[in-house]
Amino acid sequence: MRLEAVLETARDDRLYPSVILYGSNLDRRRSAAVELARVLLCERSPELRPCGECRHCSRVGSPAESFHPDFHVLERDLRTSTSAGATKSFLKNAYAAPFEARGQVFVLAEAETLTGGAADALLKLLEEPPESSPRHFMLLAGSRLDLLTTLRSRSLAVYLGPADAFDESDVAALSEAFGRSIDGFLANPSAIHLLTAAEALGRGSGWEDPRARKPWATASAAIVHYLEGVTLDAPIRRALLALAEELLDAPLMRVRGITHGRILEGLVSRHLASPT
Repeated sequence: MRLEAVLETARDDRLYPSVILYGSNLDRRRSAAVELARVLLCERSPELRPCGECRHCSRVGSPAESFHPDFHVLERDLRTSTSAGATKSFLKNAYAAPFEARGQVFVLAEAETLTGGAADALLKLLEEPPESSPRHFMLLAGSRLDLLTTLRSRSLAVYLGPADAFDESDVAALSEAFGRSIDGFLANPSAIHLLTAAEALGRGSGWEDPRARKPWATASAAIVHYLEGVTLDAPIRRALLALAEELLDAPLMRVRGITHGRILEGLVSRHLASPT
């Protein structure tokens, strides 16, 4: 899900209690958390949130500088992790009533560093939340796969874009080649078109480094670029969006020794052979 859609949901007070903000870089994740918090805490009518002028909007700044009593931020307290003790102390605020705003917002700035005990403390609160005022938890991480499966299953994942910038001309070229294969598949659903679609996504540069995320992000962006220029039935569109999202997590499979070509073929076939 994209941030724009999440902001609209938050304006209508329909946002899921736990949100994972992942992708891009740490500064972008922090700024997204602030933007979302302002919508959730703003005192104006829904269509005007965030107004940027009320006492709540003006007091929710960057997480490091915020002094709003209902906007809480937990930074990593140890060199490599966020401890259970710090997390439990942080979450105690969730059992108290809001001081000024309609609800409370809790930001875990580096959620991927939560220790097992810290993650368990958060999970317990998500499973048994206080039932009075609304409370929202934002888990910031480079990848949603860096978080426990149990946390992911109880959270709405919001992708903020790739961490590495990519050349728009490269994206357009990949998108054109990929689109020709998909158009061919839609006209004649043969597996050969899926193989050529996977091959098209793998034409970019950077694949020689098994740890690189940029080529996967470029391939994902190429699919999105293709979708922006065509009208498709809902099932195939959903399948392509799911493929674009999963490509962003594919570097983990590459690190295990699987070639990028084989991964691309598998993902394209899995999502498009029988779209639902």
